[in-house]
Amino acid sequence: MPAEASGHFEGWLEPGAYEVKGKGSAARIMKSMVDKRIAKLDGLKVPTGPERQQILAIASIAESEVNSTQYYGKVVRVIHNRLDAGMPLGMDTTVAYGAHVQANELTDAMLADASNPYNTRIHNGLPPSPISSPGDNAIEAALNPPAGPWMYFVTTNLKTGETKFAVTADEFARIREEYKDSNENAN
Repeated sequence: MPAEASGHFEGWLEPGAYEVKGKGSAARIMKSMVDKRIAKLDGLKVPTGPERQQILAIASIAESEVNSTQYYGKVVRVIHNRLDAGMPLGMDTTVAYGAHVQANELTDAMLADASNPYNTRIHNGLPPSPISSPGDNAIEAALNPPAGPWMYFVTTNLKTGETKFAVTADEFARIREEYKDSNENAN
């Protein structure tokens, strides 16, 4: 693992198909995946050092939070805006990663667990590591997010992936209610 990974493998394994026959060991297979990821990051011109780990963490959150590339950039902007404002990120996917569950399996106790270092509802800043292996589109969004005032977002339609963005807490409350209403009507 590269030094900037700080011992965390998440985000450092390049997705893809690998020929493992003749590689000899799991460590050699993993090394080839990490080497391929580093080559990909170099090709995308992702800065090295701690900034590379931050880009991967941000991209991994965007990848995990929404299921459509059209929203990655705006999610990244929300992350930056919240970090700049000193707000907790409040991302369920990070909490779920640290709790070893899917986001839809989170309980109130998990959401309140301060011992989970990935609990971005409680701990300010980025999580200690990426939470997934982001694809190229999410990484590119993390490198070049659009300008915008958004502070919140909600995927309002889980079937289509439609995601709405808000600037104020009141706007966020309205779109969260829209999500709840459409989810209740779907059941």
